Amino acid sequence: MATLEQIISEARKLSPGERRNLREGLDSEFEQPTPVHSRSIESAWVDQDRDEYLGQWVAVEGNRLIAHGANPRQVYLSAREAGISVPFIVRVQKREEAFMGGWL
Repeated sequence: MATLEQIISEARKLSPGERRNLREGLDSEFEQPTPVHSRSIESAWVDQDRDEYLGQWVAVEGNRLIAHGANPRQVYLSAREAGISVPFIVRVQKREEAFMGGWL
């Protein structure tokens, strides 16, 4: 098996186009797809339980309330202590009615 130094030495002998292809191939080989989390479940939870937590900050994971309170930093820290690396935190406000423009 070739050592890393040998592989690098061989790669230096490649043409610029071949090096570009090698780089693209290696990049795609080790690319980590970023998981997409829509947070639609958490948003639905906030919509459903809005009246109970009006004016408070809430941390929600899935359909479960993790923490709530007036201090967003404390809510964040509580969610992190619960083991959530990227908590969904939002301030619960009154549902806004859609604006209907028109002539008066």
